[in-house]
Amino acid sequence: MVKDTEYYDVLGITPAATAMEIKKAYRKRAMQTHPDKHPNDPEAEAKFQAVGEAYQVLSDPDLRSRYDQFGKENAIPTQGFEDAEEYFSAIFGGDGFKDWIGELSLFKGLNEASETLEKGESPPAEPGSGGEVKSSGSAGTSEISKADEKQKKLSKEQREKLVEIEKKRREEIAKQVEELARKLNDRLDSYILAVKDGRMDEFAAKLDQEVENLKLESFGLELLYILSKCYRNKANNFIMSKKTHGFSKLFTGVRDNARSVKSAYNLLSTGLEAQKALEQMNEVNPDELEDYERAKYESMMAGKALGVMWAMSKYELEKKLKEVCNKILNDPSVPTKMRLVKAKGLLYMADKFAKAKRTPEEDEEARVFEELILGDKQKQKEKKRKRI
Repeated sequence: MVKDTEYYDVLGITPAATAMEIKKAYRKRAMQTHPDKHPNDPEAEAKFQAVGEAYQVLSDPDLRSRYDQFGKENAIPTQGFEDAEEYFSAIFGGDGFKDWIGELSLFKGLNEASETLEKGESPPAEPGSGGEVKSSGSAGTSEISKADEKQKKLSKEQREKLVEIEKKRREEIAKQVEELARKLNDRLDSYILAVKDGRMDEFAAKLDQEVENLKLESFGLELLYILSKCYRNKANNFIMSKKTHGFSKLFTGVRDNARSVKSAYNLLSTGLEAQKALEQMNEVNPDELEDYERAKYESMMAGKALGVMWAMSKYELEKKLKEVCNKILNDPSVPTKMRLVKAKGLLYMADKFAKAKRTPEEDEEARVFEELILGDKQKQKEKKRKRI
């Protein structure tokens, strides 16, 4: 018997709810009460905050136990309740995948780079120009073009800062690869022990539960499929190379390089298409549109931004996961026989990830949900800029 059911009522669940049921309920209620979906409701922020507080308590085993026994007053987080929107983004923004894929540092790098460019000052106008550009005939057009070129040039400080950002990003990825390889190796050791001790049912149940959790993350299904593809390709390539005494490495290496080139081309194409679409939409004044058209316009803008961010993150992630697999499968300190068993473990995990599915209703829910995530991240970025 629990002392208070208010938090359970807010999420629409019973005190007997499992951790998975609590998370699903929070996701659903957070979407229903998100302020972006209720711009004219003055109580929207308070309702959304209440949902966030309920989940912050019930998702923590210790806080939930204290809440069940003593009520709300005795179940307050040590650091206090987090901002509802920031918590929402953190919970479903991909954090659940950190042990599998690390951090998508490209998002962070893009934000830092854009801030660096925005801080740069425009080059001063040429002496005698009065800060204006003459435009008379072809000569005027030429002067405008020259002025535009000057505007596009980066200062020495900006170039150095961008180089520093990229260097830090590469160093961070290298650290992530080391850490992810260690964590994946631990999982594979658990797989090997489960096979040896006849506990594969237990191992499979635990992995299935984790897959169900990961499906709820932003881009969860897509990330599971990327993990599946990378694990399967690297494991099959390694097994084949051992069967052919290494001769297949030449073929698989060329094939992997071709895939990387194709991914880079797709990334460039996605960026160019999105840029063209965004330029066209920038000519539209949202304030002049009807409510329905404005909502459609804003949804399209969010979708394009998500497309670019996702394509760039996917390209970075695939490269990182290949390096992680290489560290495990090409480790000379581990006997070849053991590495072959680990390759089979990767194939087992890949099959589990590939079987993750969504219903059509869940697909539509995921689309709306990911747009809300993007909106919250944009708000956080704006708040950070104002503080600076």
